This record gives sequence, structure tokens and C-alpha cells, in this order.
Amino acid sequence: DNVERHGLKLFAAGVRKKHPVVMVPGIVTTGLELWQGEECAKKYFRQRMWGTMTMVHNMLLNTRCWLRHMALNATTGLDPEGIKLRSAQGFEAADFVLGGYWVWSKLIENLADVGYDPASMHMAAYDWRLSFAKLQERDRFFSRLSKTIEGLVKVSGEKAVVVSHSMGGNLLLYFMQWVEENRQDPHWVDTHIHSFVSIAAPFLGTPKAISALLSGEAKDTAEMGLLGSLLDHHITPFNRRRLFRSWGSSFSMIPRGG
Repeated sequence: DNVERHGLKLFAAGVRKKHPVVMVPGIVTTGLELWQGEECAKKYFRQRMWGTMTMVHNMLLNTRCWLRHMALNATTGLDPEGIKLRSAQGFEAADFVLGGYWVWSKLIENLADVGYDPASMHMAAYDWRLSFAKLQERDRFFSRLSKTIEGLVKVSGEKAVVVSHSMGGNLLLYFMQWVEENRQDPHWVDTHIHSFVSIAAPFLGTPKAISALLSGEAKDTAEMGLLGSLLDHHITPFNRRRLFRSWGSSFSMIPRGG
């Protein structure tokens, strides 16, 4: 009901956009598109191998093909030869997963209620399979993110608010250290970021990452309605384990001492 939406209530109370907003999704919640693939997947060019019903169709009809395209090279942590998946871009990259499972859509809608639009907020979509270091090596993700934040700050005249979900929080901590070291500017974060809002970040890791890597168990690490059910019941534990182990990001979720 629109009357109950928090954004509309805030607008009625006089709240308007101020700080630009940058959203950083978590693990498994960004769509991945096919840009290069084997013969079995060529018809899916620029369609999502992860995050839509196209993924479900491909997973059910040709599981081996789908697994080969979703996996990374276990040695390099990068793309397998002849296969290239890249993150979808824009707000559509992470607003919903498989249609009915909303992720960022509610926040985007409520921000729009108080005046935000694509010129004042940004979805920092990325390939969540990669380790953080490989994300910069292959996609220059942190370089591009820093430029995006600088642009938003320059245009608006206000520092940015960065909102992250799940592993996106860990990614942001890595980014803030990376950007100051690589820019050789110890004040970059203070100059460009007003605040950092973390939603359910596993800063100390999560125990279920261990069971996922050891046995392929997926109940808590990828349980998202239909998506979780498909992973848990249609793909064997052995294949899930091999897939999870190929993703460098999986190891960033292992619990660490605190």
C-alpha cells in the first residue's frame, strides 16, 4: 500500500534527497550475463545465467553446461577459457532475483519517493564470484567505483552515503583501504564518504561458508526461495562443492577470529 510506504511518509514530513547514495549488493544477489560461451550456451548471449528464469531454464535443461559457465577457473580464479560472464548493470542488476524475490527494489522505490533518481544514486553491481583482488584485476571494479563516487560528490556537492548488503559490507571495507593506498590519499574516505550503512554484513565470516566449501551444503548460504531449492535439490552436493570452491568470494566468508 503506497500510503504505508516509508518514503512517502518521509516526503510528506519534508524530507528530500541530499547525499548521493551508492548501493553495493551482496553475494549471489547480482545478475550475471553471458558475453561469451560454449556452443551449448551461445543462444543466451547477454541473457542472465544467474538471477532470472533464463537461469532456471538453462539449469534444468542443461545442468552441465550451466555449471561450466558459472564456475571460475579453479587455478587462476578468473574466467575459464572461452567463457565470459559479467555482472548486469543498473538498478535492474540487483533489484530482484528470480522476479518475486526482492533485494534492493524496496530501498530504490523509497529513495525515489524523496527525490532520488539515476543521477543521484548508483547500483555498484559486480561479479560476486571473484575474490576482491581479482575483481580489481579483471574488471577494475574499485577504480571505477572510486571514480563514480567522486563524480557523484562533485555534481551534488555532498559526500556520498554508501549502503551495502551482506558480503558487500566486506567488499566496502576492502575498497576503503584499497582506495586510500592506491590513491596515496589517507583522507579520501573522509573527503568523499559521509556514512557507511551495512546491512547484515558477515564481517567475521559465517559458519555456513565452511559447510558449503566442504560438502556443498547450500541451505543457508544460498537459500532464496526457488533459487535455493534448485541449488539444494537439482544439483548434486559434489557439483555444488566444486562450484563454490571455484568462486574466490566463497573464501572471504570463512569465519575469522575476533
